[in-house]
Amino acid sequence: LPEFAPEIPIFAGDIVSAKKPDPEIYNLASKEMGVAPMTCVVIEDASIGCRAAKAAGMQVIVTKSIYTEGEDFTGADEIVSSAAEIDFEEDVVPMLPMLQMS
Repeated sequence: LPEFAPEIPIFAGDIVSAKKPDPEIYNLASKEMGVAPMTCVVIEDASIGCRAAKAAGMQVIVTKSIYTEGEDFTGADEIVSSAAEIDFEEDVVPMLPMLQMS
């Protein structure tokens, strides 16, 4: 995913009043980017972030770390040991809803 880095905005918890697991940060990101939550795929490394993103109606890929490897990631759409394991075409694209033209 590094090729997309220059185009990906970053939203941090210090710009919202409610912290994770509240979905406020993800709701803000969706609104600011002008996209529906269901079209968002979040990369998270902690269970509270996973819960926040799912509460916002987003898809979640969890990248475990040495600090979070024992956490419960119930609800995650995919769990990997490293972000290097994520393949955009194989892992992310299938999570995105496809528009049907009639």
